[in-house]
Amino acid sequence: MVEAMPQAHSIPPSGNPLIDQQHAQLNALIQQAALAARDGGGPEPFGAALAEFRRVLARHFAVEKVIYSGAGFDAAASHDSAHAAILRRLDGILESLDSFATPASRHLILDELEQTLLDHEMLEDAAYWDAVRAHSGNSPLKWTGLMVIGIDWVDDQHHRMVDLFNRLSRASRDHAHADCADLMRQFLELTRIHFAAEERYLEASGGPLSHHRAEHARMLGQLDELAAADGHKLGVLVDHYLRFWVMEHILGIDRRDLGGDGQGARAPG
Repeated sequence: MVEAMPQAHSIPPSGNPLIDQQHAQLNALIQQAALAARDGGGPEPFGAALAEFRRVLARHFAVEKVIYSGAGFDAAASHDSAHAAILRRLDGILESLDSFATPASRHLILDELEQTLLDHEMLEDAAYWDAVRAHSGNSPLKWTGLMVIGIDWVDDQHHRMVDLFNRLSRASRDHAHADCADLMRQFLELTRIHFAAEERYLEASGGPLSHHRAEHARMLGQLDELAAADGHKLGVLVDHYLRFWVMEHILGIDRRDLGGDGQGARAPG
């Protein structure tokens, strides 16, 4: 008897196209894992499908972290804990695949994972969607007093970063592909220079260097991975991810580690 595939449960639109694209991708991967679960020949295809689901889910959670933090939510720690618990459960399943030798047992696992993800998105993430929707879009990112850290060279580089973002956003909406490529190159070059200068400054001033450096590595790695991912149009990436990425860096990480520290301080050479 052929096991029926579990019925897909769609997550309603969040208002952020990138998040919605990833929800659709995760749903498709659940269905692929369901097809692999019907194979009674061994755990390898099912395990490979679950491992791919876990990889994409971790990337999705990382994207959510940037977007929600950039939008100014204060519940980042509890939200990260919920993500970590889901990933730990997946890791436990992957480590004990031999325990799920039948299609029925594999479908039970998929039902559990799908329901856990649906509950998380609907009961926890949905509370953020209205605010994320309000921050998303193609309006210019405005430089405001809230973005001022109080270190002249840091604020100058942040202001240039915001200006470059707005130019990149306009170019992507105008489908100026050559300009987009050049502006993205300029943005990444400025970001790497800026991150290195901040790290030298923190090292010289005795600031929280190791944590700040790890945050920089995380942010650059996520941006590089997402920019290279298939299916993400540049306009979606810029207006619905990079916007929040800039806001998370300035309003979150730098305000925490650099805010109010050394008005007028020089950038280290």
